[in-house]
Order: sequence, then C-alpha cells, then structure tokens
Amino acid sequence: MRAIQAYSKSSSFIVSFIFIILLFIGVSFNTYVQTVTSDDLLIRETQAAILADIGGFRSLYNAAGRPAVVKALQDRTNNLSNDFLYYLKNGNDEYIAGNLSKWPASDAIPIKNGLLEIQVRLRKNDDKVGVRGQKETAIAMIVEFGNKDSLMVARSVKDIEFSHKLAQISSIVLIVIVSIISVLSIVVAYYVVSRINLISDTADEIISTGNLSDRLYVESNWDDLSKLTLALNQMLDKIEQSVNSIQSVSDSIAHDLRTPLTRLKSHIEQIEHDEKGALIAECDNILAIFNSLLRITDIETSAKRAGFAHENVSAVAEDAIDLYQPVIEEKSITLGMNVASDLTLYCDKNLLFQAFANVIDNAVKFTPEGGDISITFLREKRKNALVFQVDDSGIGVSDEVVDKLTQRFFREDKSRTQSGNGLGLSLVAAIVSLHKGEIKFGKTRLNRASGLSCRIELPETKE
Repeated sequence: MRAIQAYSKSSSFIVSFIFIILLFIGVSFNTYVQTVTSDDLLIRETQAAILADIGGFRSLYNAAGRPAVVKALQDRTNNLSNDFLYYLKNGNDEYIAGNLSKWPASDAIPIKNGLLEIQVRLRKNDDKVGVRGQKETAIAMIVEFGNKDSLMVARSVKDIEFSHKLAQISSIVLIVIVSIISVLSIVVAYYVVSRINLISDTADEIISTGNLSDRLYVESNWDDLSKLTLALNQMLDKIEQSVNSIQSVSDSIAHDLRTPLTRLKSHIEQIEHDEKGALIAECDNILAIFNSLLRITDIETSAKRAGFAHENVSAVAEDAIDLYQPVIEEKSITLGMNVASDLTLYCDKNLLFQAFANVIDNAVKFTPEGGDISITFLREKRKNALVFQVDDSGIGVSDEVVDKLTQRFFREDKSRTQSGNGLGLSLVAAIVSLHKGEIKFGKTRLNRASGLSCRIELPETKE
C-alpha cells in the first residue's frame, strides 16, 4: 500500500505551496512599493525640497538683501554633503555666487510646474568637481528677487535615480529568486514523496511475499531519506539474519538432540543397574547443550561487565594452552606457540579463558594425529588491539559456511562425526562481543592443504 496516494495531499507539497504563496505575497508587496515610488513621486519630492529652499532664500533676501544671500550660498556650496546646486546672477546676466559654472538657459528642458531639467556644469574652482564630476542631471527652478537679481536652485537627481534603479533591479532579482525557490520546492516535494512511496512499496512487497532478502533501493547517500533507507536495510539484514538463525537453530536442535534422546530412550527401555553410567552420560550431554544455550543468552542479553578488571591476559592464554597440552601430546600434534608476555586488558578473565579454551578445543578436535597447530597472542599497535589466533591443519571448512560458524548448533556435515553440540564458537562470539572485539575465520596460515584459522581481536580500552 502506497504511503501517499496523491501528491497534492502530501505534507511536503502543502508546505511547499504555503511557502510559495508567502513568497509571492512578499514579491507583490515589493512590486506595489516600486509602483508607488515612480518618477512622478520622485519629481514631487524634489520640487517640494527646491520650493522650501527658495522660500528660505526669498525671506533672507527680503530681510537682509543680496549680501546675506551670497553669504548663505557660500556656506551651502562649501558643504560637500549638500546635493543642491545654485547660480545667482544680476540683471546684466553677470555671475554673483553659486557652484554652477553657467546659467543653463539653452539646454534646459521644461518639465512641469515651472521645473526645468538641466545638465550640470560645476565651476572648476569648486571642491565638488573632483567629488561629483561634471556629467549630472538636475531639476531646477528659478526665482527672481528685487533689483533684477535671479537665483536658480537645482537639485541633482543622480542619487535618486540610482536608488530607484537599484530598487528596480532588486525587485527583478527577488522575482527570479522566488521563482527558482518555487520550482525547487516543487522538485524537492516530488522527490520526497516519490522516495517515501518507493520505500513503502518495497516494504509492502517484503511483507506480502515474506522475502526478507529484498532490500530498499538506495540511489544516493547525501540526503536524509537515503540515510534512512540505509538504516532500514541494515535492520532488514539483522531481521533476516535472526530469522535464518531461528530456522537453523530449530533444524539443528531437532537433528542434534534426536540422537542422544533416542539413545536415552533405548537405554531406559533396557535399563539395568550397570547401565546407569551410560544414562547419566547421555543426560549430561543434553544438560550441557542447554547450559551452553543459557550461558550464551546470558552473555548476549545481560552484557554483564561486573567481573571486568585489568588482567594479565598472557597468563590466561597460557593457562588455556596448558589445559590442552596433554591432549595435544597424546595426538602427537606439533604445537607452535608465540604468546607475548605481560599483555594486559580490561576484561573478564574467566570469560576470556572460556573463549580461548573453546577455540583451542575446536582446533585440537578437528586436527588429525600428527597434525600442526599454531597459537599466537600478540599486540597489534596498528589496530590498538590484542590478537589471539589459532591455526590448525584440520579438515577446515568450505568458503560458503565460514559466516555460519558462530551460529548456534551449526555444524558442517563433514564435522558431525566429531563430538560436540555446535555451541562452542557461538559462546566464543558472545564473549568477544561483550569485550567489544571481533572474531574472524579464514584459511589456515600453516603450509597445509587444509585447515582453519580463527582470529580474535580484542581492542585495548581503559574501561
């Protein structure tokens, strides 16, 4: 069943459309502001400023005459931050004061309401020439005083035009950005919904078919959905492994317990006083199996670390080797041993002894008389770990079953002639996992046609 039936009803698309609507509201408001702040509005604002300036000069001329106006013009033109331009002339068209170089009568363009558009020419001795340059457009208005004096007051529109143009460009850029974001929002929403539906469809197929080997398709590893897909695939791997282990355990229990139970039944049917030893041995065998299962479960589920301490594990390995020394000599097995001294580790030495002993027992059991066994226990600085490795010249295992060696009750067909219940290496794996280590199997390093290598890596940690 698809997780999302209709794209338009998905949360991703709803959020995308809300986001797009909000963006377009912002763009519309910005466009409205740009429309309101048109050229006419800018001209009206400039006209109001010029009229206010003219009113001030008119009042000053009426009150104090031409000298006061000239003094005020000099003060104004000396202020570099002032964007007003002036030209004061007498009745004979002679220059009196101001920062304009000439009276722009010929190139003046009438606008409206008495306003003129002029091309600015600053006086060469004016400080603003180097600051503003010569090529500017200004809006001007002329006022006449008594004695035929005339004053032209102009205001440059260069900065105003620049601000207006910059605002227009900003609006265009904003519209482009909003359009790109809108498209990306739809694309991302479509991608998210498609991936979710793909995950849902695959999960539904796995549920309906019961095929746990199917996996979710991973097309990238940069986005969160791909990381989620990888996590789900890892979970499916674990589930498949657990289900297969359960099936294998069930089959192995039925196979391995059937024979001792059959023998036990036969003995019970023919019981005599001198047969009690055989019955007890069979019962002990069955009890050993269940005790091993309980031991493995206790280690795996409880993860008890109460017995952990800093121990000399070299001595632990040597004790495990000494335990099997008589059996090794009895089978005339050549033993090569290289155990570094004073190797210490934060561990449970009793559990490690059990693990080392089980690995050695496995090698001794499947190595024929006159064979070879090599045991090394060294520190690998590159991995910052202690490595316990046992190589034998026994019957070995096929490549197809190497990964199954630590499964409970697993025993390869050619090894079923030997005694055992298939729980030894499972217990070793549980102990190694408790110590945050790793167990690996491979071809023997000995120069023999067959054999197995078991390698235990125990990381050196303070606690």
